Amino acid sequence: MNYVKEAENYLRHFKDLHNSVNRMDKQISKLVSKAGPKDITAMVMDERLGDGNHDETLNMLFEMQVLTDNKNQTEKKLDEIDDLLDKLSEKPGCEHYGKVLRKWYIEGVTEWEIAQELKYSERHVRRIKGQAIRRFAVMLFGIEPLKIV
Repeated sequence: MNYVKEAENYLRHFKDLHNSVNRMDKQISKLVSKAGPKDITAMVMDERLGDGNHDETLNMLFEMQVLTDNKNQTEKKLDEIDDLLDKLSEKPGCEHYGKVLRKWYIEGVTEWEIAQELKYSERHVRRIKGQAIRRFAVMLFGIEPLKIV
């Protein structure tokens, strides 16, 4: 496994993962409204399941559970990545690591624009990015990325 490439993929898809959480929220809301009672008298469970909708109801509940689990896992990973990007810049000499990775991979800012903002050369920005992504991979995956280097 190429841990650096894997770390880059997490960062490149960070926005997509945020969008997927929003999409899953909407899907869950749709299922809840679809599965909910049509009026207050429809709330008797035995009657509802006895009218032939048992399989449909169970399928909706299963789909809601899968969506909720996936949403929770995605949110947890997004929080972890966000936290790691913040921690990445705490070490002396690494002050720009998190900022460079966020701009480069998540925001899609060009190398030239990052260099202008930081008042560095493009070459220096590439060097920072390379060091930062390797450090991020170690923070994300543990010892394994170090075995490859």
